[in-house]
Amino acid sequence: MNTVSQRSEDSFSEDRLLRAADVQEQLGMSRAKVYRLMQHNVLPTVRIGGSVRVPRKTLFKWIEGNTLPGRRVVL
Repeated sequence: MNTVSQRSEDSFSEDRLLRAADVQEQLGMSRAKVYRLMQHNVLPTVRIGGSVRVPRKTLFKWIEGNTLPGRRVVL
């Protein structure tokens, strides 16, 4: 695959809209929990007709924005 088509494919992947099952896999939580987060507008979503999707790029920004810094613990 040449670099132009590789770049095009990479940006397509970044702009992909994720289904609840995809988000479930990324976050490692139940699909029901993902649907609740979508329903209560905790996760950033895009609504298209009756479908709800999460933009992949936005999901990772959301994760970064909601990640708390760890604390060093001496045991």
